[in-house]
Amino acid sequence: MGRPAEVKSLPVTVRYVPALLRWELAKGAAGTLGGLAILLSLNPSLWVGGPVAAVSALFAGYGWQQVRRRRLAFEWTEERASLREGARLRTIPWAALERVQLKYYAFGRRAERGTLVLSLAGAGQRMKLDSGADEFATALFYAAQVARSRSLAIDPTTQANFEQLGL
Repeated sequence: MGRPAEVKSLPVTVRYVPALLRWELAKGAAGTLGGLAILLSLNPSLWVGGPVAAVSALFAGYGWQQVRRRRLAFEWTEERASLREGARLRTIPWAALERVQLKYYAFGRRAERGTLVLSLAGAGQRMKLDSGADEFATALFYAAQVARSRSLAIDPTTQANFEQLGL
């Protein structure tokens, strides 16, 4: 299997793109503040206020997720995949990799603008990385390469996604 041009040599550090995170955080903040403005200014009934509060909480959770993603750093080396979140480090040695999944999520009629999510598990650890990360193609290429070299059982959805991407 050849290596696509956008795939870099190992080791590589993978982070989420700051501009994308800022945009996603702004969307979360706008939804939260909009919901709070409705609740505080209109004093709606419980039947209206309850769903508005629930949606506002979802937007706040989404915004918090973007703040958390900013602290993540994935590192792919010849020996392992690692995820550092602040002081916490999770490591999956390639020799202990047990599961690789690649899922594609698209919303509405914009199927061409969906998100790929790569999930790895092994050595009692799990990690997920999505296509919003700057070196996602590199991470995906090496994870697929290890899965094939170790003859891991790959679910049909992941297999179809790998084939669609030429992996």
